[in-house]
Amino acid sequence: MEQISINLTIEEVNKILDSLGNRPYIEVFQLINKIQAQAEAQLQAKKIREQQLSQEAEQS
Repeated sequence: MEQISINLTIEEVNKILDSLGNRPYIEVFQLINKIQAQAEAQLQAKKIREQQLSQEAEQS
């Protein structure tokens, strides 16, 4: 299946998840899980990058 990337704010993603939460679980659980997994991975990667930059700045 062809994929696309979409850039949204955390607030926008939460609105989408809230809207999906009003649908029957069986229809949306896989999509909700996929959104949450990708968001978590991106937030963790951002946190790691920020920690690395902080450590590099301290070493300078």
